[in-house]
Amino acid sequence: MLDASHAIIGASIAKLIPNPYLGFPLSLLSHFLADLCPHWDYGGRSIKRPKLKLIILALSDALIGFSLGYLIFSSTVPTWYLLSMMFTAQLPDWLEAPYHIFNFNFPPFSSIKKLQSKLHSKMDFPWGLVTQITIALIFVLATFI
Repeated sequence: MLDASHAIIGASIAKLIPNPYLGFPLSLLSHFLADLCPHWDYGGRSIKRPKLKLIILALSDALIGFSLGYLIFSSTVPTWYLLSMMFTAQLPDWLEAPYHIFNFNFPPFSSIKKLQSKLHSKMDFPWGLVTQITIALIFVLATFI
């Protein structure tokens, strides 16, 4: 799943669950649960790209998510909590990054890569993008109910 979607889900959880003792574990768990849903991403794990291009794509994806989450929820969630919840929702991908960027093929980087590979449910574009946008929107809409 795109990190933008993970960030929006994490931001929604921050709004829904203001208690950080509950929010942080749920935000982390949301990453793995969201990846179980069929989704599309830009192929950061499977397509061979120059490392600089992969870094730019991944950071842009994460930044878009942080920006959207901040835009939607900054007026209702404390900034420190909002940003940290979005980061926590993306954390497994951040932990996997050194495996891909620096070839760190040892724990914890290789372990999180193996776990994430098992949990991901892929779907082709455009329907895989539609599913994750729908999931993120459901979380955002749930905050307004």
